[in-house]
Amino acid sequence: MSVLRSIRTRVLAIVLGAFTLVMIVGLTAVTLVSLGTLRTQAGSTATATVNWLAEETAHRSPDQILADHANDVAPERIIQFLDERGRVIAQTPAGLVPITSRRGVLHRPNVELVSQIADFDGDGFAIAVVGATDATGTPLTVAVATPSTIEEGTQALLLLLTLLTGAVLLTLVGVGVRYAVTAALKPVEQLRLEARDITDLGSAATLPVPPGDDELTRLATTLNALLTRLRTSDRARRAFVSDAGHELRSPLATARVAVDRLADPSLSKPERRDAVERVRLALTRLGSVVSDLLALSRLDEASGGTAPVIDLDDIVLRAVRGHEGRFVPTVALEPARIAGDPMLWDRLVRNLIDNADRHAVTAVRVRVHAAGERVTLAVDNDGPPVAEADRDRVFERFVRLDEGRARDAGGSGLGLSIVAAVAERSGGHATTGAAPDGWCRFEVGVGLA
Repeated sequence: MSVLRSIRTRVLAIVLGAFTLVMIVGLTAVTLVSLGTLRTQAGSTATATVNWLAEETAHRSPDQILADHANDVAPERIIQFLDERGRVIAQTPAGLVPITSRRGVLHRPNVELVSQIADFDGDGFAIAVVGATDATGTPLTVAVATPSTIEEGTQALLLLLTLLTGAVLLTLVGVGVRYAVTAALKPVEQLRLEARDITDLGSAATLPVPPGDDELTRLATTLNALLTRLRTSDRARRAFVSDAGHELRSPLATARVAVDRLADPSLSKPERRDAVERVRLALTRLGSVVSDLLALSRLDEASGGTAPVIDLDDIVLRAVRGHEGRFVPTVALEPARIAGDPMLWDRLVRNLIDNADRHAVTAVRVRVHAAGERVTLAVDNDGPPVAEADRDRVFERFVRLDEGRARDAGGSGLGLSIVAAVAERSGGHATTGAAPDGWCRFEVGVGLA
């Protein structure tokens, strides 16, 4: 459950973090736009007011204008009429120094933003200035100051509402994401629980496959396929261990019986020689089993890297010269270079020659023939060919055909399976059948390097 929680926590953290960042950027942008809008609106309001007052000065005096509209002027707005020297001749509210030092130009209002005005409470104003003339034609300057910011209370309320809205949205997003992630990971948790309950590869239990064709469905299907492969491998491993144990016990038991006989003082010399020969054969067989098990272990552990280039004809020649069987093989070799493990290919060749020697009647022959981009290694003996029904099965581990069951022949039951495995690892294949002259043939085909 900790993994699920970890994934859920990470997803929540990422989504909420991203949402918070977006929300902060958005609120900042809204705030800046609002402030800009307030300043623009304040400037527009001040400009409209100052133009209207400038038109009024042509018909009435500044004092009359202010008196007639005293109730219409907002308390946070400042209106001043200035003479040519910049002195205040009328204003509301009273008692303020001139709010601008500029002189107005007829019909050309000008707006500036200031942070404060002397002797007046408030922060942020838009001051509009325009030129005018009174009824006598005397030049005047009309100035109007309008607040460009909202009051602190309203601003605090807006900020509080913004924060509350952001918090509510963040909570809703968090709850929604948590629910969505939990629902999405629920099949994964079910898969985990089902996988935890599968403690024996011998059982036929499988993981539930969610409906649909999404990633979880493909994951469950892949895991079930993995379970199938593991069960197949486990069955093969158990069978291999059982068969290997039996193959090891058999020569050991033979040797033990022979040694016990040798301990008998009444044993005759011919009987002693027979017992010694049985020990020798048992040890030979034991050595063959151990060598084949080591070869299989090397096959299982071999990496999938690039194999070295080896001379197949040289390996065959060394194996023939080192053969100590009943017959000396005749050879027909052509130069052939292949990619493969030299130790494994040496074992492959020796296993084929040993197998042919055990089943031959009078002769064994070995041939290496290269044609095109492939090379064929053929090992023949003049014994009967393998029956067609057994030609695939003969390459399986610990398979003994009826005509080859004699333990004293020295076979481990692993030799031909090693041949097939080495050939397959090198990109080739091993087959058995009948040679053109009717001899039993085992053949390995592989690509040239």
